[in-house]
Amino acid sequence: MLSTVEQKRLLLSKNTEATKKSLLGQFLTPERTAAFMASLFPDGEGNCRLLDAGAGIGSLSAAFLDRWRSGGFRFKRVSVDAFELDSALIEHLTHILDSYNNRGDFVANIRQEDFIHIAVESLTGDLFSPPIGPYTHAILNPPYKKINSQSAHRTALRRVGIEAVNLYSAFVALAVAHAAPGAQIVAIIPRSFCNGPYYRPFRNFILDHAALCHMHLFESRSKAFKDDDVLQENIIIRLECGGRQGSVTVSTSSDDSFSDLSYHEHPFDRIVFPDDTERFIHAPTSAEQNAIELSPAIRCTLADIGIKVSTGPVVDFRLKSTCATCQVRAPCPYCIPAISAK
Repeated sequence: MLSTVEQKRLLLSKNTEATKKSLLGQFLTPERTAAFMASLFPDGEGNCRLLDAGAGIGSLSAAFLDRWRSGGFRFKRVSVDAFELDSALIEHLTHILDSYNNRGDFVANIRQEDFIHIAVESLTGDLFSPPIGPYTHAILNPPYKKINSQSAHRTALRRVGIEAVNLYSAFVALAVAHAAPGAQIVAIIPRSFCNGPYYRPFRNFILDHAALCHMHLFESRSKAFKDDDVLQENIIIRLECGGRQGSVTVSTSSDDSFSDLSYHEHPFDRIVFPDDTERFIHAPTSAEQNAIELSPAIRCTLADIGIKVSTGPVVDFRLKSTCATCQVRAPCPYCIPAISAK
């Protein structure tokens, strides 16, 4: 079934305008990436409750279910909650998930609803919103889009103690919040969350509530979603909710063919340095220590060593009639910082 899903994905990707993809933060998961993500889950048994938030046409669910149907899991029963807002994709998603319902041991709940609002209402015990979860598994390719600080999404997330600057971090945090003890979450998301002050609340949330078990890196920034011309450094992570943090597997491949996979096992203190209050997430790709690990002085902030940075004010006499950087008529709002720095 996954190969059939891939044909539909390629057709939809070709015929969907870039403006719509950008508006929704929607980039459908390629077949090989979906299959690799499904392979990262440890074996399971009993009943599985799977979350696929931002399900698209069902590529990730199909990869997970293909592994189950081929004997890769020992679940007696699987139920899927697939959230997807785009009405243009619901018919495809329904058809794909219905194709697995031929043995009486599978249920698909397709919900054309806003996952963030539904998940928040479930956590707050809203009388008019039925609870969701707890999920034993989640497989996610969430939307890649920023959240305005005054938006309804940001306000809703703060009600449950989640601070997220974009949709992908909100989806992952809510998946963790709705996970059963020991639940497994595999997600492909931008690598930007690994550092920077904006993502510190998100890093704290996932590291406080889950163990980081696996990270996969693509050496090429443009190959994970090459059909959509996405120039984004992506990372695949596997979390175990409520798990005890141990060593972390870091795998790499040149692209989404995974033909040159390599694996390294690292102690957690190489991933998140014990004395780092920012809890930056590092992804070492070899057993040898890098310069940051070998020299503690490099890990100081500019404030620690008494340095302040200022780009200075933008003044009109530095602007020319034509922007020398991009050759458009001045003042150019994109190149003002570069001109000012001169």
